Amino acid sequence: MFGFVVANSEKLTDEQRIRYRAVYCGLCDDLGHDRGFSYRLALTYDLVFLAIVLSAAEGEEYSERIGKCPVYPTKKRKYLRNKYTAYAADMNIALAYYKFLDDWHDDRSYKALMMAKKLQKETQRIAEKYPRQCSVTEKCLKELSDIEKNNVLIPDVPAAVFGKLLGSVFACTDDPLKSYLYDFGFALGKFIYILDAAEDLKSDIRKKSYNPFIRYSINDIEPILHMTMAECVEKYRALPVKQDREIIENILFSGIWTSYESGKKGNRR
Repeated sequence: MFGFVVANSEKLTDEQRIRYRAVYCGLCDDLGHDRGFSYRLALTYDLVFLAIVLSAAEGEEYSERIGKCPVYPTKKRKYLRNKYTAYAADMNIALAYYKFLDDWHDDRSYKALMMAKKLQKETQRIAEKYPRQCSVTEKCLKELSDIEKNNVLIPDVPAAVFGKLLGSVFACTDDPLKSYLYDFGFALGKFIYILDAAEDLKSDIRKKSYNPFIRYSINDIEPILHMTMAECVEKYRALPVKQDREIIENILFSGIWTSYESGKKGNRR
């Protein structure tokens, strides 16, 4: 359910594109710091968005450095880091761990078990630091697994569970912004779940896999998508965005739809 929250780079200015990439590199740097190179491979742009939104809402500045990239050692990169890129790196690892563990329990995937074991020690450390987020993530993934096993065909049910998961991850502060960040994360999580289900509909029908929209057509789903995104935008508007507004809105209004729009025709039935 991750991989959708990316920028449409064609609609970013050169300056915005460089800044967006620099936050990505900063988060990658945080992932690998004291953990080893392999942890960098878990990085997704979804968590870059988390770091950017949290930093923008709190007005948190980044520290900047120029250095060589461990993945492309011949190139120098700009790295932007702050406490929220560090937080997003921790959440990236925890989310990957619980998802691998869930895949092992559901599918008996030995590859997933192997990856979970690799991340287990580090996730235990993260869970001690962020017990609420990790507990909610584990519980929500278990709920989603049960919903799938019981073939619940009410889309709002699993979407709300994933919303609760992402809301918990966004609500990482103890200040008055916490409830606003939770509401935005909840709405975004619902949208991501529905978007993912819509994109997978054709293949899930073919494979006879669970999909809450199995009785719907893509034309039926699109109004739900737009309504859910409208809720997401409403919650976003309540946030006091102090920086990087153009990058955030590029992702919300354009980038997040890119994968869906490119595959929409193939999913119609």
